[in-house]
Amino acid sequence: MNRRSLLACCLGLAAGVPGVAWAQTRSVPLVAVLAPSIRAREEITLRPFFDEMRRRGWIEGQTIAYARFYGDDVQENLTRLAIEAVAQKPNLIFAPPSPAAVAARKATSTIPIVFATGTDPVATGLVASLARPGGNVTGMLSVVESLAPKLLQVLREILPSATRLGLLNDPGDPRARIDLAAAGPAAKALGMTVVVSNVTSPTGLRAGVARLVDQKIDAIVTGTSLIFNLRMELLELANARHLPVIGHRAELADAGALFSYGASLSEQMRLAAIMADKVLKGSSPADLPVEQPTKFELVVNLKTAQALGVRIPQSILLRADRVIE
Repeated sequence: MNRRSLLACCLGLAAGVPGVAWAQTRSVPLVAVLAPSIRAREEITLRPFFDEMRRRGWIEGQTIAYARFYGDDVQENLTRLAIEAVAQKPNLIFAPPSPAAVAARKATSTIPIVFATGTDPVATGLVASLARPGGNVTGMLSVVESLAPKLLQVLREILPSATRLGLLNDPGDPRARIDLAAAGPAAKALGMTVVVSNVTSPTGLRAGVARLVDQKIDAIVTGTSLIFNLRMELLELANARHLPVIGHRAELADAGALFSYGASLSEQMRLAAIMADKVLKGSSPADLPVEQPTKFELVVNLKTAQALGVRIPQSILLRADRVIE
């Protein structure tokens, strides 16, 4: 094996191992990837980021190395993993959702951090302002304001008799706090009541859904990073109880939710890779404005509607960007 092949092999093996002493041995940039779920889920979610990085010449094992730190769906793990990531002295930390970015920022004020699905980064202390971040963090926003009111409006059109909406909430997720604050007034205006059930770990999901069922809710809405990562488990539980699920990611509808409305996750990951590329080439996060999504998609799952006995109005189908049949 020649020297170049040996280097590539070593980089490929070590890219996912937190304990490797990169600061002493690497000859290519190191990006620490900090994300909350298990590796199998994150490699699917983050694929558009890695694909865009490759398109820009960042080839893992040749021109870049990745150290992956995945939280196994336990938010508390992110604090420890962020410290471990910083100890590797990476050139950049890619921390896609807000909880991961917040954990990374608490661990370092000097290593550049890029997020991909941020929620209210000013309030969480990640940046000074969207236009001028001013520190070591920048990235992509998922939303400027909560999408909960829009989700409830569409739900009202589809299920006009619905009166009780179950909100699965993770108190540690900034997006959950924003959605919770917006959902109450929006629901009241539509003659609905919001019932909240907190879920902070995978083991709490079943009990969280059961609490909502006991409250005789008509549908479940979710928007947190944790519940998104547990979407298959959630939909299995909800389908068994004949309950519609709605949310803000198309991946939810693809997995069997009744409908979704929100920005494209894959596009946000791709745009975050463009930001990461700029930082690795010398740009400072302090001078890179936080970017906002420009396109929101309504995705309707007709197969799920039929299974639930729900009729989707023609007006909704005509407005949908995509219909799953």
